[in-house]
Amino acid sequence: MSARAGGRDYAIASALVRATLSCALLASWHLALADAPGPASRAVASQPADQPISAAEQLLFMHPHLAATHGPRTLAYAYVAEAASSARATDRATLALQARGDGTCCALHGDYLSGPMAVHLPDLDTASSNPILLYFLEGEVRLMERTTHGQSAHFRRQIRQSLATTATVRDTTLNWNGNTVAAHVVQVAPFLDDPYRARFEREAATEYAFVLSDAVPGGVVAMSATLPGARAGDPPLAWRSLTLEDPAPAAPAKP
Repeated sequence: MSARAGGRDYAIASALVRATLSCALLASWHLALADAPGPASRAVASQPADQPISAAEQLLFMHPHLAATHGPRTLAYAYVAEAASSARATDRATLALQARGDGTCCALHGDYLSGPMAVHLPDLDTASSNPILLYFLEGEVRLMERTTHGQSAHFRRQIRQSLATTATVRDTTLNWNGNTVAAHVVQVAPFLDDPYRARFEREAATEYAFVLSDAVPGGVVAMSATLPGARAGDPPLAWRSLTLEDPAPAAPAKP
């Protein structure tokens, strides 16, 4: 970890290394907050080391989403992408969970989308937090990189910084398997205050939402990225979502 990184980030990184992470790519979301150049890195460096871990970080990165999920089983997620300038696209992601040699859960293999949107990461020997969140975020970062020709490290850092400082969390309920269950919604717009947003002004308005509930397998219900229309009331210019497939779907819940 950079010498400039604060104790709060070390706590997040340590928890995730134990719970989820097994490769340098995913670790970069937590261990490289202050390593890239630019104003954003100076903002991270200036944070006090004892800044509390935010509720959004706790829910996304440190919560034991898989605590009540036991292998072997496969969690399937439906992906949809819509944009004003292109046809609707669909795809799929799966997480295959297996009991470890000692009977505890879970060893995990992920297959995330296909073609240019695919994200390939090493299998995890042990996981308690759900890595589908990091698959989704990494896919979004790579899409931003391809679309804007910006640097993936910068986009990761902005998302992490915003989750620590400006993300909101609210309680809600949703329909799952015919039941009403408690859930949380994390929302963040990480690029609104990006010092480099003039270089990708169109995409800088992108908003992300994450719906989580301990009542569903894997603890993660849905993730979405929305690029709002130019004026209030206009349809989104682009919208992407990844949603856990309900074995007995009821009315879908919107973030």
